[in-house]
Amino acid sequence: MIFKNLFRAKYLSPDPQVRIKAIETLDNQVSEQKSVLHELAFNDADSKVSLAALYKLDSFVLWYKMSEIAKDELVKRKSVKLVESVLLSESDTTLTSSERRKFILELKDNSLLEKLLAQAWVQKDAELSMRILRKIDKPLFRDKILVTTSNEALQLTILDSLKDAPSNRKLLNKFIKRSPSVAAQNKAEELLSLWFKVEKIPVELEQQMKMLLSRLLTLKDHQDLEYIEKLRTDLDFEYHKLSESFNYLDEVRRTEIQQKYLDISSKVNRNIELLKPVWIAQQVKLVRDNSIDTVSQNIEDYLGEVHTQLDSRIAELTTEEVDGFKFKLMQFGKELIQLIGDVPVSEIKQHQCLEQLNNKVNQSVHTLANFSGLQEAVLAAQHLVEKLEAQPLPSGPNDLDGAQAFLDDLNKNWRSVIGQCANFLPQELYERWNKQTKVWKKAVSEHRKELNAELNRCRNKLKAVDSLVHQGKFKAAMGLYQKVHVWFDNLNEKQQAQLQKAFSNVQQQIENLKDWQDYISAPRKPALLDEAESLIAKPLPIEAQSKAIKVLRSQWNSLGKTGTESDQVLNNAFDVAIEAAFAPCREHYEQQQKLRASNLQFKTQLLEAIQLLSNADIPIMELAKQLRLLQQKWRSSGGVDFKLRNELNEEFQALVEPLKQKINKFYNDNALQKQRLLDQARLLIELEPISEAIEEAKSLQQRWKSIEHAGRKAEADLWQAFRKANDNLFAKRAELNQQHKLEVKQQIEEIKLKVNTLKLNLNKAKNKSELKQALQDTPAVQDLLKSIPNNTRKELEHEINCVFEQQKRQLSELSKNEKSKEYIQLFETLRHWEQGANRPDVTDLRKHWQSGFTKAPALTNRDEITLKMEVIADKPSPLSEQNKRKQVQMELMAHKLQSGNSLELNTLLLDWIKGGELSETDKPLLERVERVFVS
Repeated sequence: MIFKNLFRAKYLSPDPQVRIKAIETLDNQVSEQKSVLHELAFNDADSKVSLAALYKLDSFVLWYKMSEIAKDELVKRKSVKLVESVLLSESDTTLTSSERRKFILELKDNSLLEKLLAQAWVQKDAELSMRILRKIDKPLFRDKILVTTSNEALQLTILDSLKDAPSNRKLLNKFIKRSPSVAAQNKAEELLSLWFKVEKIPVELEQQMKMLLSRLLTLKDHQDLEYIEKLRTDLDFEYHKLSESFNYLDEVRRTEIQQKYLDISSKVNRNIELLKPVWIAQQVKLVRDNSIDTVSQNIEDYLGEVHTQLDSRIAELTTEEVDGFKFKLMQFGKELIQLIGDVPVSEIKQHQCLEQLNNKVNQSVHTLANFSGLQEAVLAAQHLVEKLEAQPLPSGPNDLDGAQAFLDDLNKNWRSVIGQCANFLPQELYERWNKQTKVWKKAVSEHRKELNAELNRCRNKLKAVDSLVHQGKFKAAMGLYQKVHVWFDNLNEKQQAQLQKAFSNVQQQIENLKDWQDYISAPRKPALLDEAESLIAKPLPIEAQSKAIKVLRSQWNSLGKTGTESDQVLNNAFDVAIEAAFAPCREHYEQQQKLRASNLQFKTQLLEAIQLLSNADIPIMELAKQLRLLQQKWRSSGGVDFKLRNELNEEFQALVEPLKQKINKFYNDNALQKQRLLDQARLLIELEPISEAIEEAKSLQQRWKSIEHAGRKAEADLWQAFRKANDNLFAKRAELNQQHKLEVKQQIEEIKLKVNTLKLNLNKAKNKSELKQALQDTPAVQDLLKSIPNNTRKELEHEINCVFEQQKRQLSELSKNEKSKEYIQLFETLRHWEQGANRPDVTDLRKHWQSGFTKAPALTNRDEITLKMEVIADKPSPLSEQNKRKQVQMELMAHKLQSGNSLELNTLLLDWIKGGELSETDKPLLERVERVFVS
């Protein structure tokens, strides 16, 4: 034992101080001694030994490694301090600038990275700083650096990396107030402005698309093809322009809009296909009508030119010129015949116009063919015009018969002269003839009216006398008769003869009345006087009293005056009685006059109030309310003097009408706005999806509320229609919701059935293949889950996840059992692989293990491999192997530090098998190895 301690290395001494002194003698450039230093640095139980080894190794990498894995607090603190001093100091020469930069980029310690990024020299490297920030991935720390750093380039780089979020908006507002950098402030302001703008884009874009799709949808029922195609082109251009911003919408919304556009476009295309044949027919008709208009206008123009030539040069025109006129007109006639043939028979009016024009052309050709006759007719017409102009006009009613005969004879001769040449006579002759005939007709008409007026007056008044007699108004009849007698005597003999019978009849009636007047009035007047006196004794109500007085006075006057003394006494007594009977009425009418004066004053005040209202600057609704109140007061106010009534009403209407127009315009504008909302609401029934239509309907309802009254009738009608449109939409939603609920219920039942089927299949599975096959329908179930509500979906997703967990557990259990069986079979085979025995059958083993049996034996240290496997698997080793086990642990640690990788158990086991047949000394090792792999 003493001999063993005598030759033991000093770095293995149990005394830490000895190990520290031994470290001083070790050379970190020698591989074996370097490994010892590694072992002491990382595995020695004494912290001072570990630190001494680390100082001797003098490797920044190792210090950093120790700062990460050290369990001893002192070692960890020293390591962290050294690493930080190297990295945080720009002047430290332990690492070159490139090495330091590379190491920083590979660092995983976020706390150290944060300290580094707080250094001004690190912040100068904007790219390095951003890579550190991305690795740390702490928004709050990034925000702190943005606000605190003085490096403008880093600030701009951080700003470029920011995404729109409420926290980032708050950060930028804070940054703008504090940052001294104008460029960074401008950048922050640009970002905020951009975010606000981008935030509004989806909302504005969806609103624009809604309006565009609504306008496009109206085209499916429009009947004007040109309007449809023009607006369709404009809307397509607008859609493609808006589609450039679709990337601001989420995928679902973008797909919905695109699908809606395609659906509506398809409907518009079908409408265009239906309208196309009709439009083509209309275009053909339009071309034909234009051709007809052109030819007709050319003919009219040419006829006008011919007329001009005839008017100015009829005596100078040569035969060749006249023939040219005829030839051109005949050419026009052929064109007209062609057009008449092209026009459908159903176009009756157009046929008639063309045929009339053709007749006019033919008549002109016929007239020009007899040009000499035309010239003679012009001379004869000129003679008749001169004769008419030379004849003096009739001077009075007595010349009327001769003048009329002269004019009739001259008219007959004129018609005979012009004959078929009427269209080609000089315009001057027509104008002179028409002017002079008008003068003659006016003179004759005036004299005839004069004669007829006297005759008609006398006739009408004779009828009036006859009517007065039959009505019992004898006095008026006799008075009028005296005037009619004078008028009758002033008529000429012819007129008297026309009225003689009527005059004689009236004359006879008047003579009879004179004989009966005395007979009738003698007994009748006392009776009327008694009736008047009875009205004094027993007066009637005012209106009845006044009416009775008027009747009595009329009857008294109708009896006339006989001129006797007794008749004069009766007349005076009647006048006194009538005045006394009328006294209450007079008093009543005076009171009514005072009331009318009061009413007049009230109406004047109302007019002044309306005038003030016209000049008042008040809301329209208040104006309408006050105007209605004033109109009610005007209607309820009493009457005024009938002479002023119309004037006042006209003044009232003149003041009210502008106000009514102003109010009606306000109502009409509101009605127009509400009509537009109503039209949009009616279109919503076709908008998909229904949820979007409902949201739009709610928006329309809010806009409806913001519009003021549209007038009593219009408001009621529009509201009923608008409400009906909304009710229809909400009824459709209710129907769709009910249908959707049924569909969701069916889907849920279907999903539950499929989940139960999955569970059943999983319970029946007995191997991996069957387990995997059992859940092959899961994607279909997950697709169905996407279309059902979240609350139900979560429950079903939980069931499916439980099924997956069950599958994982069963697969894990199977894998574990298979692995255990594999190792059991492997170790059973190894137990039969003894020296001198036949090689065991390994065909049932995996090829990975077969290679260890089939290849030539390798020189391996099964003791060491066994220890390595026990260390890695954390399995106990025999007590006698503890020192070796520690050495193996140090080797494994050094290997991991050098290579960065750990050894695998299966690789070590394969190396162990490659050692060849098992000897007697290997059998205990086999048992130890088997305990590592088989529990």
